[in-house]
Amino acid sequence: MSVRPDEPPTGRTAQKRQAIRAEATTLFLRHGFRGTSMDEIASAAGVSKQTVYKQFTGKERLFRDIVEGVARNSDTVVLRITGSFGDPPAGTREELESRLAAVARAYLDGVLQEHVLSLRRLIIAEAEQFPDLAVSYYEQAPSRGIEVTAQCLEPYVASGLLAADDLRLAAAQFAYLALSPAQDRAMFVPSKLPSSRERDRLAAAAARMFLAAYGR
Repeated sequence: MSVRPDEPPTGRTAQKRQAIRAEATTLFLRHGFRGTSMDEIASAAGVSKQTVYKQFTGKERLFRDIVEGVARNSDTVVLRITGSFGDPPAGTREELESRLAAVARAYLDGVLQEHVLSLRRLIIAEAEQFPDLAVSYYEQAPSRGIEVTAQCLEPYVASGLLAADDLRLAAAQFAYLALSPAQDRAMFVPSKLPSSRERDRLAAAAARMFLAAYGR
């Protein structure tokens, strides 16, 4: 499809699609999948219902598109995690603790965002109706983060700074040391996100506790 000079680079069709997705996300979060109609989505997006069906074929396809988009955004968090580990690997326990604190902070900043938490609640709420979608989200987001963390910890087992028979379990424990206290509260009280200073404190404590269990 050609783009006319007076159209933005993304094109009008892409803009409509983005508007539909954004308004549908808001409505799904507010009313749930069952409580949201295609008429409401079309009205909120300022398009006809026919346009919504043309872009997404149906409400289920639209919902799946939104969730799959959130899962794809995990690339950003994964890059922050790997970047926080640094290269080359730390050579001392003190340096490793500092890097682990940075990784824990990357986890906190990546997950503790209002839109991420809201969409995670929505996915959990609709998991029974869309079990495959819930599994896909878990594999592409939380599980992938843990897998990447495990891979980044491998050099420290090889160098003797860490002792872990099951690195994936160790990585999962580290992730939840960092996230659980703040995430549990935020899932129920989304307005109570931790400040930057509190995130630093949580990240430092996670690194310290992890090394107390696995450090040599």
